Amino acid sequence: MTFVTPLLLLGLAAAAIPLVLHLLASVRAPQEYFPTLRFLKMGMEKTARRRRLEHWLLLLIRSALLAILATAVAEPILKSTAGFWADRRFAAVIIVDNSYSMGVSRRGESRFDAARREAAKLLGGADRPTATALILTNSADRPEALRSDLEGHRRQLSQASLCSGRAAIAECVREALTLLKDRTASQKAIYIFSDMQRISFEHLAELKTAEVPLMLVDCSSAAPVNVGIDNLKISADRSLGREVKFTASLINSSPTDRQVHVWLQVDGNQIGETVRKILPAASVEGPTRTTVRFGHTFTSPCVHVGQVAVAETDDLAVDNVRRFSLRFGGQVRVVLVRGVGRSGGAYDPADMLAVALDSADVWSIRRRTVQAHRFGKASLAGVQAVFFADVPEFSAAQAAAVVEFVRDGGSAVFFLGPAARASNYNERFAGVLPGRIGKAVGQVGMEARGLRAVKNLRHPYLAGLFEAEADYPEIIIQRYYRLERLTGDHHAVLSSPAGDPIISTRDFGAGRVVLATTTASREWNNLATTTLFLPIVTRICLASGERLGADNTFSAGSAVTIKPGVEILGKSVLNVTMPDGAIEVLPLIAGSAAVFTKTDRPGIYRWDVVAGKSAGPDRPAGAFAVNPDGIESDLSGIAPETLAKTIKSQNEGVGVYFGGTLEQVHAAAADAAAGDNLWDRLLAVVILLLIIEAVVANRFRRGDKPTPAHLNPALAA
Repeated sequence: MTFVTPLLLLGLAAAAIPLVLHLLASVRAPQEYFPTLRFLKMGMEKTARRRRLEHWLLLLIRSALLAILATAVAEPILKSTAGFWADRRFAAVIIVDNSYSMGVSRRGESRFDAARREAAKLLGGADRPTATALILTNSADRPEALRSDLEGHRRQLSQASLCSGRAAIAECVREALTLLKDRTASQKAIYIFSDMQRISFEHLAELKTAEVPLMLVDCSSAAPVNVGIDNLKISADRSLGREVKFTASLINSSPTDRQVHVWLQVDGNQIGETVRKILPAASVEGPTRTTVRFGHTFTSPCVHVGQVAVAETDDLAVDNVRRFSLRFGGQVRVVLVRGVGRSGGAYDPADMLAVALDSADVWSIRRRTVQAHRFGKASLAGVQAVFFADVPEFSAAQAAAVVEFVRDGGSAVFFLGPAARASNYNERFAGVLPGRIGKAVGQVGMEARGLRAVKNLRHPYLAGLFEAEADYPEIIIQRYYRLERLTGDHHAVLSSPAGDPIISTRDFGAGRVVLATTTASREWNNLATTTLFLPIVTRICLASGERLGADNTFSAGSAVTIKPGVEILGKSVLNVTMPDGAIEVLPLIAGSAAVFTKTDRPGIYRWDVVAGKSAGPDRPAGAFAVNPDGIESDLSGIAPETLAKTIKSQNEGVGVYFGGTLEQVHAAAADAAAGDNLWDRLLAVVILLLIIEAVVANRFRRGDKPTPAHLNPALAA
């Protein structure tokens, strides 16, 4: 607390005036003549005690009245403990939001442009800090300490660009507090230049700011007008000759209803009709949503690129389009290895697998069958998948050929049965199978009790086969081999109610192992006679040959591994063409893969091998798509005053100042630093005490009655 005119505090000495007057004007008890002196003495003592008590109360009231009046005249001002003084040198951490939501643009200027302009004012103004650190919310580069090179910060700010992902403001503030912790500056501050997007400020109110003031520069200016596509789902059943379904999720952050037109484009051509949608205005609870669906049938085995787009322009262009890249491979060659034969038909596992493989599109899957004793390494030449139907055992050479085949990218599918020797499998394929094969459990036959298999509908082999979960047929298992010592990287497709895997997968090397602990025939289960058997077998094959529309779509900022798919001999490099036409050159790692990390810009990236000798007839090429983080399409904001109130409730004494510009924030901080003048409040207390004093003083005077003349001989005389 300070005083405008501290010299007037000398008036506090006036508080002693009532005490001095009380001592000078002390009242002597009058002498009374009365025959019964005993009663007179008792009455006088009682009256004296009451008068002493009442006089002291009046004394205190009058002394307090004069003291408070003198204090009020001196004009006391209560200053904020976390106040900010613009003319003092201080240390500051500057946090600039560079998430995609800052790309909202009005009248040719984006929110990010406004943030950089206001931050530059701080770095170049008369009240600039002496030591700073600059944190970009969506940048992996983080400052290790504060420095006085303000020009370097200005240069870094001018070169900054927007990046994908949510701006984690709370995490940035935590880093800022760590940077300021050991700084010896008398004044510290954290500046935040952001659009106040609600999702960016989650958990900030929970953070203890250690009484470091927060300066919030709100760069949003006005409510945005924006309809974006925040997600695009592509159906799991992606194969040539079948319709692939695209489901786009639209989100409206605008304060008014919006009508938009949405369309699908594949390989540069619009597919089908444009869809018209009307989205209600966003509310205080958040934006509104709807979905739009498209379908397209791919017929050629190659890389297909496309997009779902909103035709209308709005304040945020980056989320008006959602891109995709699907790679469909060629014909899948499959070897079916026949084990012990049965009577044929539904009770012969090899026959049931042959029917399923041949029922698929004739062009898609080409099957060849060999007997188990004739199977060898040569059987796997030019093959993408191999199915083993109740093969009793494997020789060391056969097992080595299978392991090498899987490691190089093939798929090996084992259907066990009564003839399978678990000990041989465990010995030959140790470390390759999803687990160790134990004993077979369960009984078979018409009277035997079966178990209802539990289906993992999230697995790619089952996902999206039917519209509803209830439409999936029941799988009854009577007998199966129990797996032990399961690997941590296995994934169940079907399992028993107790959790034992019935069909499970495990990636090994560049390929995959699929293990069915039951038969592919009707002998131990009803799987082969249900509508699930054919799509499971088909998807295993199509995934092996990359004909199952491999989705080469990534979020901005992701590291993308590019695999040409064939061995490249000699020194080799990749050319990656960026969405803006710029070309990046990458060396191929061991002639087979390259990792590309410059994916900050949404769009279609195309690559091709420009050096080195390919093992195939054509030079490998491909493409992948990059999209912004869909969460950035939710532009609902949080009011700065609401955020400030919440932060203050959790951090007693901390200052939170906000405004649309740096000048407004500094003005708010300066007003808080000027303090609160208590003059008017103290005058109100003085008036109240005057009223109390008058009431008490009048009460005293009514109680002082003169002595009657007939009781006082001196007056009577």
